[in-house]
Amino acid sequence: MTNVTALTNTVTEPADNDWIYIWDASTPANPDAKMSPSALRPAGAKVTHYYRAAGNITIPDLAAGVEGTATFTVTGAAVGDNALFNPTAALPANLAITTVYVSAANTVSVRFRNLHAADAFVTAALACVALVIRSAA
Repeated sequence: MTNVTALTNTVTEPADNDWIYIWDASTPANPDAKMSPSALRPAGAKVTHYYRAAGNITIPDLAAGVEGTATFTVTGAAVGDNALFNPTAALPANLAITTVYVSAANTVSVRFRNLHAADAFVTAALACVALVIRSAA
């Protein structure tokens, strides 16, 4: 067995095909063991990619009580990925975001709703950040 203090290589992030040395106290007669770093991850989905974009989205004209969709480019996004959308400025008065999803390759769609009962909303740009997360089971 190698003395751990004598090891000179440092790994900052283990890959799934790396092995981690384990001193298995449950088998004192033969304590040397190894395990995959994936065994250290909690159960659930493994995040495989993050895609982030910042810029402006153009909110469309919306009649009172109506919804409309605007799109935002996030290079690398694919249908089925998870999308998060955050305005970096306040939403205009009487507007709500109802749905955010990846609608096509490289495209995040954001649904806006005009909550005002009488006044129409006139198109405007909104500063924002979108984050798309891809995971594998």
